[in-house]
Amino acid sequence: MRYIYKAAWSVIGGISLPKDAQPIDLFKSDHCRFVLTNNPDIFFSDIDRGTAVGRLMLKGLFGQRNADDFPVALEAEIGEIKAERAKKVGAQAVLLVETNGEIDAEINEPFREHEGFIVTFDAVNKQAVVRIHQAEIEAMKLAVAFESEAPSRFAALGDGTYLVNETGMIVYSINFSMSGEATVSTGLSADGSGRISARYAMLQNANDVESVQRLFSQMADYGTDRLKTFLSGWAAFEILIAKSFKTYEHAFLSPLTNAGQPTLRERFLERVKGVMKDKYRLTDKFLAVAAVLFPAAPDNEVQEDFKKFSQLKQLRDSIFHGEEFSEKDLPVHELAALLRKYVLAHIATPNPSLNTDAPTSGAPVS
Repeated sequence: MRYIYKAAWSVIGGISLPKDAQPIDLFKSDHCRFVLTNNPDIFFSDIDRGTAVGRLMLKGLFGQRNADDFPVALEAEIGEIKAERAKKVGAQAVLLVETNGEIDAEINEPFREHEGFIVTFDAVNKQAVVRIHQAEIEAMKLAVAFESEAPSRFAALGDGTYLVNETGMIVYSINFSMSGEATVSTGLSADGSGRISARYAMLQNANDVESVQRLFSQMADYGTDRLKTFLSGWAAFEILIAKSFKTYEHAFLSPLTNAGQPTLRERFLERVKGVMKDKYRLTDKFLAVAAVLFPAAPDNEVQEDFKKFSQLKQLRDSIFHGEEFSEKDLPVHELAALLRKYVLAHIATPNPSLNTDAPTSGAPVS
């Protein structure tokens, strides 16, 4: 049976939209659409109705009113849901995703049919639906967050899944497992949505950043405590550097072969790589990756990156060794900004191990 899944998040910090802005399509395909908007209500109407039905059930009101009373109660509940969401959103932009696909589902008794929709129980595994699109969602969050130098975070506004039967009628499958930090936003520029779309495509094409995307998504969850945010972000950065080093090690060392007797030099370097294979420290790998990703950067800029990286690593190590730290003072914004810089540079840099004719360095995507 066909399913529709929708979810929405407030974009905390980073970017904003004018009050009168029209919804912006960031990406659209046959099965997936991402939209940036100020008004999620029009996109969430079907989800709101399903949520309202579930809430009326929890209140003991569903099925206990006559046919004339139920539509009134349903509309009132939908109105409450919209008001609650509007209070959460405030003046922030909202990222929306709408997906669809086919999934095994079965409508069993008992079920109720109303005007325009059917209500049943446990017809579909909703968590399985979410998992299908998790990677796409994480990539888009990263693409949106990295539009600003201080990457955005995301506060969940709600999500939902419904089915569409062979006659085109919506089927709501009900289950009962439903359940202050200063930020600065800047207006999304005319070119911003295009950059986000291009960044999303590059992230989708990159085959080595899935775990980075997943960890950044955890880092960017506005409901996450500051310690978990910091540790998720550091884990994402550490994985990025480790994976990037495997790609860029040869590019970093290859200038040493551009002199007399290149064959002998190449043999020497292969020996060095073999001996050092398991002995490189994370800071060694960071230096090599930075040199390849930013070959034309001023020395003081790269040195400043290394200083920040070293301080972040030292802090992470001290936390893991049980030393005292102040959670409210954890530098999550500094970590997010450095992670942004290196992820963008990495996805903009051709992989020389796949294309030996490609340049070995790329410019960060702004």
